Amino acid sequence: MQEVSGSIPLSSTKFQTLAAKRGFFVSAFCRFCNTVYILAVPCGECITDCKNSNRLAPVCFAMRINLLFVCLKTPISESSVLMFVEHNLIKNIKIFTLAFTLTVVLIQLSRLISPLAVIHSNYIFLAWMPLCVMLSILFIFGWRGVVPILCGMFCTNLWNLHLTFLQTAVMIGCQAFAVLCACAILRWQLGTRWRYGLTSRYVWQRLFWLGLVVPIGIKCSMYLVGNFFDFPLKISTFFGDADAIFTVVDLLSLFTAVLIYNMLFYYLTRMIVSPHFAQILWRRDIAPSLSKEKRAFTLSWLAALSVLLLLMCTPYENDFIAGYLVPVFFIIFTLGVGKLRYPFLNLTWAVSTLCLLNYNQNFLQGVLTEYSLAFILAVLISFSVCLLYMVRIYHRSEWLNRRWHLQALTDPLTLLPNFRALEQAPEQEAGKSFCCLRIDNLEFMSRHYGLMMRVHCIRSIYRTLLPLMQENEKLYQLPGSELLLVLSGPETEGRLQHMVNILNSRQIHWNNTGLDMGYGAAWGRFDGNQETLQPLLGQLSWLAEQSCAHHHVLALDSREEMVSGQTTKQVLLLNTIRTALDQGDLLLYAQPIRNKEGEGYDEILARLKYDGGIMTPDKFLPLIAQFNLSARFDLQVLESLLKWLATHPCDKKGPRFSVNLMPLTLLQKNIAGRIIRLFKRYYISPQAVILEITEEQAFSNAESSMYNIEQLHKFGFRIAIDDFGTGYANYERLKRLQADIIKIDDVFVKDIVTNTLDAMIVRSITDLAKAKSLSVVAEFVETQQQQALLHKLGVQYLQGYLIGRPQPLAD
Repeated sequence: MQEVSGSIPLSSTKFQTLAAKRGFFVSAFCRFCNTVYILAVPCGECITDCKNSNRLAPVCFAMRINLLFVCLKTPISESSVLMFVEHNLIKNIKIFTLAFTLTVVLIQLSRLISPLAVIHSNYIFLAWMPLCVMLSILFIFGWRGVVPILCGMFCTNLWNLHLTFLQTAVMIGCQAFAVLCACAILRWQLGTRWRYGLTSRYVWQRLFWLGLVVPIGIKCSMYLVGNFFDFPLKISTFFGDADAIFTVVDLLSLFTAVLIYNMLFYYLTRMIVSPHFAQILWRRDIAPSLSKEKRAFTLSWLAALSVLLLLMCTPYENDFIAGYLVPVFFIIFTLGVGKLRYPFLNLTWAVSTLCLLNYNQNFLQGVLTEYSLAFILAVLISFSVCLLYMVRIYHRSEWLNRRWHLQALTDPLTLLPNFRALEQAPEQEAGKSFCCLRIDNLEFMSRHYGLMMRVHCIRSIYRTLLPLMQENEKLYQLPGSELLLVLSGPETEGRLQHMVNILNSRQIHWNNTGLDMGYGAAWGRFDGNQETLQPLLGQLSWLAEQSCAHHHVLALDSREEMVSGQTTKQVLLLNTIRTALDQGDLLLYAQPIRNKEGEGYDEILARLKYDGGIMTPDKFLPLIAQFNLSARFDLQVLESLLKWLATHPCDKKGPRFSVNLMPLTLLQKNIAGRIIRLFKRYYISPQAVILEITEEQAFSNAESSMYNIEQLHKFGFRIAIDDFGTGYANYERLKRLQADIIKIDDVFVKDIVTNTLDAMIVRSITDLAKAKSLSVVAEFVETQQQQALLHKLGVQYLQGYLIGRPQPLAD
């Protein structure tokens, strides 16, 4: 059986036995081979973490491979092991050779370009750049770079400093021990990817351990070693045989190397190992600074920096340059924070400071003492940290801005893109079909069940429509009760009609209650012009509202002129209504409500004056309700009536008038208090006016509506239920009804003479009303036959053209 490293034979049985015993003895030569070639084998971390070998000491490569397969319980032949060993041995020899060569070459280069100064006749580095080489090799090769670094440092120290073997080994220990310990701590803290994202992830952890702990560790170890070992005179000052200021400058040189030049050597080393990284670095971090928007700034910035460096690095000494241009150098880099990527900024900062420290006739002019030199290095170190901090803060603010911008384009409750998102890039939707989907009774339902019901409905609709939409189609949430579908492809009308039919056939369940929502839709083509977006949506909204009546999809293409005229007419009419309300142009009409004896009261009906004409309720009431002017309108009607009552007192006891409150009025908070204050202001008794509310308000579960009705009832108002029997009324609700008067809707009165079913319905209403001591009023009485039958059925009060037409209150 062939042996590897002349130590342990490749016997699978013996390996399994050794694995079972979880302990073994290896020769010193095998340990050396393992240290040199196998320390960071790609599968080594897997073996270390494996539960069946977590207490094993390091073994030779062949043993490690076989143990891996034993732990994983995977059968493997000896020939496969030999091939695997040979392949990985060659691979690791190549990695070792590359890392060792780079270490030797780059350390020699770094020593050559490291800036020097003379303090007390002793040379000292202003930035000890071999430390950057060590860190770069570790960042790129990981733990496989440890042995090449040690060997490379040994060779270069032996070559450059002419030390003995022991002195070289001790010096390498001082230089590498703190670096390896700090990297091990980072590996433990950050995990296996501690070497990735050097400028974007875990920046401050690396800055602490590598930029602060490593320099201090190197100097402390050198100071301690200097007490026990002797070194040549030219380097003995680095081991403590010097003034304190020399040690301070030496320590600052280590800080300077890590904080300023580390990434310069990292990028250089990585581009040598992988030339493709140069393209990545250019495309990711440099090319964006030369984009069309930033090109002028970047070129101007580079030109200004180049001119400044030429002036400051020139051998000609000038007090003006040294005194006034040095601050400009820091200002230029501060200006680049918001425009340039940090790797690009860091590289230019490293090259610039390297030039200034090497050619320092003007930059360090007047620096005559080591204390001034220490101050200059401290300034460069501080600005490097500040530059990193400013870049991090700027990028975080940019990230937050992007996140906030994205959130601004999304509805926070439904998580659908909103109208602002649609306005961002309308040209992307050019040629597509814009489909306005209206939820007819969503506004009313949300007032009864709350805002979250509204959100739940929209989410349910989205989930229903999502399987019916193609990949590139979108759904936007518009203000109000509408959604906007952006559809592509043919047969838009057919697809949209299918969606509407599905929605109309389903209920939305909220708190164990099935809600029947009505839907309507309209669609039209969008040309991508920003100026036509708003008119298009307005026209589609109007068409979708009309579509709700019959649930058929309407197309804008064939109705554009009609819709445009209708919407324009609606806007003009709304402006007229607002003007009339602002000027108080109300006309009050009174229509009599009488009993058999001719006694009773009058219902107040309002008209609006405009341009010398009169606008009837059927024209202005829908717009008043749609644009939330109900409370304002009702309060103005009440105040006008109260003014008339105050100027026309009467000794009659009981009600004189009734006023109909619109459905949305009682949903306003504190509307009852405002009505009560009006009556108190004009000293009018609440018994003089009956307040009529609609059936949906009387049976509503809305908290604000019920509270307002209760407050009005407590104050002394009599409450009449208008249009009773058409919507929400049933016997159970009638049983718990808190009102004084019910008005039977005209739908039961028109044909009561010929339709016995209407007569039976009216009879049942009057019987129940009589049992609850309620008065009953019948509307739309136009014939004497209706009058006689209604009185016979028990209706006390009648209203209609037979009783009397509306007349101006002033008459």
